[in-house]
Amino acid sequence: MEKRGKSLNQVAEEAGISPAFLSRILNQQRGLPSNKVIVRLAQVLDLQPRERLLIEAGRVPEDLKPTLLRVKVPDLLRALGKLSVSEQQELLRTVQGLILKQRRGGKRS
Repeated sequence: MEKRGKSLNQVAEEAGISPAFLSRILNQQRGLPSNKVIVRLAQVLDLQPRERLLIEAGRVPEDLKPTLLRVKVPDLLRALGKLSVSEQQELLRTVQGLILKQRRGGKRS
């Protein structure tokens, strides 16, 4: 909130929750809210990636679960963590190119 220049009241209002509820969450006087509320808070705070708060809360976004369960994905994620930001960006461009090729009718192995 501080980095975004937003007060607790502003964040709570934009997320559609009460300031008291947000305060209790932040002060660990209450358990984590629903995934829906966590995602709204991430959107209000303009966090990237958009799933960041869910991941930090120890929750896996539903749309990522099938991908994470694929055989080589955990290995890929571990390897990705060892790359620099520029190497990650290069890898992402390569993956996006493969996806584009696939959509255009290229073969997939």
